[in-house]
Amino acid sequence: MNVKGMAFIDTEPLLSREIFGNVSDVSKFVFYGLAFIAVASFSVGIYQRSRLWKLGVKQTGQRSNRISLRRIARDVLLQRRMLGRPQASLAHRLLFRGFLVLFIGTLLIAVEHVLADLLGREPTDPLFHKGIYYAVYEVVLDLFGLALLTGSTIFMVRRMRPGSSFARSAPDWIVLAVFLMIGLSGYLVEGLRIIHAETPMPWFSFVGCAVAESCQTLGMTSRTAGQWHVLVWWAHAIMALIFIAAFPYTRLLHSVAGALHLTTRDEIPGAMRLVSLEELEETGRVGVGSIEHFDRVQLREMDACVSCGRCEDSCPAFEAGKPLSPREVVQDLRTHLNAAGPLLLAKKSDATAGKATDGKIAVLHSEIISEETLWSCTTCGACANICPIGVSPQRMITDMRRYLIGEGKLRGAPAASLQKTQRSGNPWGLPAEERFAWAEGLKVPTVVENPEFEILYWVGCAASYDRRIQRVARSIVKLLNAADVSFAVLGSQERCTGESARRMGDEFLFQELAAANVENLNEHGVKRIVAHCPHCVNSLLHDYPQMNGRYEVVHHSQLLAQLIKEGRLEAAPEAPGGDSGKVTFHDPCYLARAVGVTEPPRQILAKGKCGGKPEQVVELSRNRQQTACCGAGGGRMWFDDAPSERSGGGRVEEIVATGADTVAVGCPFCLVMLSDGVANSNSDMKVLDVAEILAERLIDP
Repeated sequence: MNVKGMAFIDTEPLLSREIFGNVSDVSKFVFYGLAFIAVASFSVGIYQRSRLWKLGVKQTGQRSNRISLRRIARDVLLQRRMLGRPQASLAHRLLFRGFLVLFIGTLLIAVEHVLADLLGREPTDPLFHKGIYYAVYEVVLDLFGLALLTGSTIFMVRRMRPGSSFARSAPDWIVLAVFLMIGLSGYLVEGLRIIHAETPMPWFSFVGCAVAESCQTLGMTSRTAGQWHVLVWWAHAIMALIFIAAFPYTRLLHSVAGALHLTTRDEIPGAMRLVSLEELEETGRVGVGSIEHFDRVQLREMDACVSCGRCEDSCPAFEAGKPLSPREVVQDLRTHLNAAGPLLLAKKSDATAGKATDGKIAVLHSEIISEETLWSCTTCGACANICPIGVSPQRMITDMRRYLIGEGKLRGAPAASLQKTQRSGNPWGLPAEERFAWAEGLKVPTVVENPEFEILYWVGCAASYDRRIQRVARSIVKLLNAADVSFAVLGSQERCTGESARRMGDEFLFQELAAANVENLNEHGVKRIVAHCPHCVNSLLHDYPQMNGRYEVVHHSQLLAQLIKEGRLEAAPEAPGGDSGKVTFHDPCYLARAVGVTEPPRQILAKGKCGGKPEQVVELSRNRQQTACCGAGGGRMWFDDAPSERSGGGRVEEIVATGADTVAVGCPFCLVMLSDGVANSNSDMKVLDVAEILAERLIDP
């Protein structure tokens, strides 16, 4: 609540103003009574929401739930997660900080008034609300009041624009209107108070002075200002108290739930929670089959979502016209929680009392969220990365996928890929004996032949069985040998990491594969691993520690960039034949977001070393952690969609529009999907892994 509308005192040498000036004792009593009711309403609302959050599963070991002061400062106060949409981000910062400072100002006034009453001080003898402190206080609150008004106005205007992805529900409009009315009425109260007190215009109340001068220009007298001051003060106070009372029942609840989530959430984008056999035996299920199967953090996330639409704007499935909107998934789940939550609480209460509870709860996996919606997700992480509050629709989706897999709901090509993976150790279903065929004619030592290796090259399934990706593996071996790196491969002992299986929802197939791989890696004393597949890197780095497999894992671009920096690899500025055309780099989602690696591939392409002249390296508009998905993640690689129907179509159009001769990638899935997409667009652009580009330009020592 803006607290500026109270009496002003300017008696030498005291610089202050009277708290509740021009307000009767009866009005003060009524005000405090209404304030108590408003705070009680706020507290009841928060308590009711917390009861719904506690319907969820209590997870141990996944989140510390310890509040981080660093994240309070960075993510809550400074709003550092406000990515993209510069105008909306500015508006939110202005509105949030304006509201926060005015709220703190109100609390300070309340403390001053209560303490002064307890100590028996006269209204003209304030405890601390005087002097330089008071002058600074007035300047700061006037400034942040303007910030509140500016932020609210920008949001109003943006919601009026056609095509905006902002939520446009009636309560949202009302909340913004109340913000504006509270701010405007606060300044009007301040101006009327200055006129009524008949004091010289105080320079530090610069907005109030401007309002007072305007009113005096219209002929307002001190007496009239006093009468209007009481009326406007009450209107301002009632709006502020209604705002407090209604806070937990509106979209504004996101500020409480969001602040809690931002300060206690995990910060490992590519990680998934481990489901133990003990948990399966205890619950009889895997994943989320109904709303109370989500964990408590996820239920709180549903309230943290403000429906701004940023996740929807960056979702590749939504862009491609798939039946998936991350925002709608969260909002539909929240609506379902609101409907089912009270019934579930009543059932728990009545079960304890031995009673039966009536009331039908909608089925989560058919009536609320469709199976097609869940299978559309590429688990690219764009939704959680772009969300200012860190809400993860992706984690909700993968948890619901686990339930579908457990119920045998997956059919067709993706189901066949899981069966092949379980049977043969790879999604192609090809024998392990053929896994090392890609290395024919190359010097590629195995862990048996070179037991003293420094780094293990994890080849992965794609490079083992896909002829196109085999060229990437052969290029990497050429570069490792040229740099005299002591490396080895597992050869036919290697198996799929299980990354796709886990993201598709087959948790126990992942655990089966990971356990076998960890046993094999530990047997050979592996400490450091390099892989050219970001999905393998993420799984080995973030999933395998849950299976007691802890290794130093790097992407091949990181190792190659390091070798270039050390002078162990040197590349010509032009490829054989003088090809020095334009090149652009596509950031793989699992490399940029899940692992946080963006610069090493650019370091390889930069400075004319491979990719032509520096000015010919063209950045895509969506780059680094704001990259766009190729459409292969989350198991979508194994769905039999036509190239024109895949989720990465928009990314292909963006790449082709650059006019580059070559698009460089750092992921086998991206290489396959973009090659198909570029070919389907009738472009002659080349799609190459950064290792292939470097190997082509390598100056052989």
